[in-house]
Amino acid sequence: MCIRARLAQMRSMMERDLTKHYDYDALVREEKEHYAEIEITDDLREGGAHASDCWTYYWQHVQRTLDTSPFADFAGALNARFGALGRPLRILSLGSGYCGHELKLARALTCDYRITCTDINPALFGPAQEIVDREQFAVTFAVEDINFITIEKGQYDLIFAHAAIHHVINLERLFEQLLLGLSPNGIFHLVDVVGQNRKLLWDANERMANALLRAIPKEITRGLRLNAPVEDEGMEGIRQEDTMPVLRATFEPIFEHRHGAFMRFICTNARLAKRLDPRDATARRYLDFLIDCDDSLVARGILEPLEVWGVYRPRKDGIAALDALIASDVLGSHKRGATERNLVVAVWHELDRRARRALRGMRRRVLGR
Repeated sequence: MCIRARLAQMRSMMERDLTKHYDYDALVREEKEHYAEIEITDDLREGGAHASDCWTYYWQHVQRTLDTSPFADFAGALNARFGALGRPLRILSLGSGYCGHELKLARALTCDYRITCTDINPALFGPAQEIVDREQFAVTFAVEDINFITIEKGQYDLIFAHAAIHHVINLERLFEQLLLGLSPNGIFHLVDVVGQNRKLLWDANERMANALLRAIPKEITRGLRLNAPVEDEGMEGIRQEDTMPVLRATFEPIFEHRHGAFMRFICTNARLAKRLDPRDATARRYLDFLIDCDDSLVARGILEPLEVWGVYRPRKDGIAALDALIASDVLGSHKRGATERNLVVAVWHELDRRARRALRGMRRRVLGR
């Protein structure tokens, strides 16, 4: 393809803004409000249900698989891969939030490095900035909306996204930027959820989880079942169904582990997590049973995994493959998502209008005016 044609394609992708199908300002406002209220841990990670013993136990199980990979010691792998660059290792983190993962990496690296944390909400950077100033880490902070980020060509040896990509609407544009922004031997590290848009938990996965919960004695579960909500605020899971197709078109795995058909929803359910406390030997037996079933259902292709942990290199034909994927119109979940979101908003406004009218009628009847 000639340079002029390729530049035209790049301009077309840069201009392909899917946020225009939404009330984007409202989504951003809801996103900021939500994460301003999130409980965080002392090491600046998401707390609350995600810090429960049950969820920690599940991730200890996942870690045993990750420990078999070349990236078991992630910082060590980076030191080995990039330690002889003759310049600082350049790292870009997307949607960094509270920056706990970035600070953990900074503490573990022994080679010279520069980490840039990005987020749309600068208010989240405060505690991390204090630690960076105190411990003199080579970490900087930048306000970026990753739906529109432009990454300097060939600039970064590692780009990573921890639980950020499932908030992205302009997936195709972002992944093109990832391809362009990596250095010649650069890698992309992704940890994220990739299930059903807005809900994450596929219906088949939910049914199977509830069937397994029914098989556990009631004195353990107290009859509790999963009933995953559909998120209609912010950008939570807004196009996550399209993440894997776009990833496959643009990158190839060096190591990838897909896991968790339903365990996230069991372990972060406050009541179930308490009933399946791994510190209790009896409860732990049933928690292990659920984890074993989840593993088997994913391994045998019976249920779709909701989680991905991987390290990737760019495909040589990644941009061409991305162009072809876009042209195929396979990536249609954003259309359904935008329609559903707009419908929810319209219904909410109608209910709000009716409620106000009913209140006015009640006031007239009670007060006689």
